This record gives sequence, C-alpha cells and structure tokens, in this order.
Amino acid sequence: MPSISKIEGKRGISWKAVVRRRGVQTVSQSFKRKTDAEAWARNIEAGIDAGRFRDGRQARKHTVGELIERYISEIIPLKRSGKVQIQQLGFWRRHLGALRLSELTPDRILSARAELMKRSGATREVGPATVNRYMAALSHALSVAEKQYGWLEDNPMRRVPRLKEPQGRVRHLSDEERKRLLDACQQSSNPYLLPFVLIALTTGMRRGEIERLTWADLDWERDRITIHETKNGERRSAALLKPVKLALTELREKRLDPKALVFPSRIGSSPANIMKAWYAAVHQADIADFKFHDLRHTAASYLAMDGASLPEIGAVLGHKTPQMTKRYAHFSDAHTRRVVERTMGRLFENDE
Repeated sequence: MPSISKIEGKRGISWKAVVRRRGVQTVSQSFKRKTDAEAWARNIEAGIDAGRFRDGRQARKHTVGELIERYISEIIPLKRSGKVQIQQLGFWRRHLGALRLSELTPDRILSARAELMKRSGATREVGPATVNRYMAALSHALSVAEKQYGWLEDNPMRRVPRLKEPQGRVRHLSDEERKRLLDACQQSSNPYLLPFVLIALTTGMRRGEIERLTWADLDWERDRITIHETKNGERRSAALLKPVKLALTELREKRLDPKALVFPSRIGSSPANIMKAWYAAVHQADIADFKFHDLRHTAASYLAMDGASLPEIGAVLGHKTPQMTKRYAHFSDAHTRRVVERTMGRLFENDE
C-alpha cells in the first residue's frame, strides 16, 4: 500500500505520496491535492505490476522545455497542422518550460491554463475550444515523452479535465446577403476572390483546401473537384458547378502548368492570400458577424434547408463522425416538418 502523508509548511499544506515495493526503488512525490497524490501512487503501483515502471530519474533529468524542443524537431514535421501546434506549444514552453518533467503536476498545468484563458492584453478571452486545442498539443507531447522517449512515468494531462465546449456557431448567409457578397466579390480588384468564394459557397470546402487546389484537381469534363489534402486525411470529391467554371474561365485560359496552383501567389509555389480582399468585400456588402469559415456553414445550411440528410451533408463536408454534422439538424428538421405538413395536409384535405 502506498503511503500518503499530510505536510504543513510555510507554503501551506501539501501531500506526499510514497510507494515502496521490494526489489524496486522507493519513489515519492509531493502534490498540493491529496487526490492527485493518490492518483499518482495508484499509477506507479499499476506500472510496477505491469512491468513498465520507471524510477523517475529521466523525469527529474529533463525539463518541459527540452521535451517541447525535441517534440517540435522530431514529431511536428510529421504533422499537417504543425505551424499551429508550434504556436500552442510555445505558450506552454513560456509558462512551464523551466520545470522538470517530474515537477509537472495537474495543478501547475491548471495554473498555466488559467493564464491562457485570461490572455493578457487581448481584446477578448480565449474560448474553451481553443484552450482544449492547446491542452491537446501539450498532452500529445507528454504522451510521446511517456511512451516513446521514456522520460515520464505518467502523463499528468490525463488528470486535467477538458473544458466544456459550446455548440459550434452556425452563421449562414441570407439570400439577400449572398447576393450582396457576390456582387462585392465581382467588383473586387482581386481576380481570385469571386471564384475562391464561389468554390467555398458551393462545395463547403475549407479555405486551406481551396488554397491547395491545382488545375489538375479540377475535372472540367466530369464537373468534379478532387480534394487530396483534407483535415481528416481522407480524399474526397466535390461538385464543380457552372457558376464556378464561369468564374474560373479567365484564370484557366492563363494557366501555364496543369500542376500549378489555381490561386498562386506572385511567387507561384505558394498560395495567394485573399483575406484582405475578402474583408473588404464583406465590409462593402455590409454583412455583420461573418467569417470566411461561415461560407462552409452556409453551404451546409443550404443543403439542409433543401432536404439533404445529415449523412449526405457530412459526406459533402468531409465529416468523420455524425456528431460533427448535428449542428445543422435544425435546418433539416424544419424541412422535414414542411414536407410532412404539405403531404399530410394534402391527404387529409381529400378526406374532408
């Protein structure tokens, strides 16, 4: 049985957990909360029983900062979302990097998380979903330290609860807003803006997916767009509609290489950034509270209101789970109700 002792000192009350087993080096660690001490002791004993116990010398040897540096060097290059995770891990390195891995406790992680939520100097607090993404980045680095590097006995992130996330926003364009936005895009001096927005609006594709499109991905004969690099890692296709083809005609005539990007920057090897033109068009169209990603929500909402089922919408958007598509259920429910009212109303009218 592990020993849990209460210690009263100048810095307040702490709890010391000690695990002694014959043939195994005695290990101990202090925590601010008794529950953390008990959880740590249980995990150590389980590790001893399973034959995967480490005596903690590596955790005392390496810092959180060292782990993050190695993780960025060896693991991040294998990920598609590497740039975002480097930024997220940078926060943890600034706040926890000097700590030895053995000193990293749930309580210290929670303290750093509180600083993230305050986001000193920002105009607004960081939301729960963003905080959870930051936590996931650190958690995976710690998991690698535990399972691959042998630097940790246990990932303390397992004992840090995630924040409850509100249901994602569903802001979609009204018919009048859509007309104003497309008119503004048509008038833009940026030749990429109108076709870029039309692709997003008609397919629900993410901005990054559109930026990576090459002319070879557009099948003009079959009216199909092939999306190779997606967020969930699975290739999918989308419809290439007539309005999009018309908007792309001039750009297509000027293309030099079928493998070239549809929307290249001046350099050519990297995608253009259309966001400045996008913000200007949204402002000109006098549309409030509307982000580029909301074009994806608009596409899904239009599909739902026109009778598409949730699985069909999920397939168009490339959702991996039905849960991701549930935010559009109320649009689909409204359509179903109208169909039932129309059909049943007609039947019962005949009975009168």
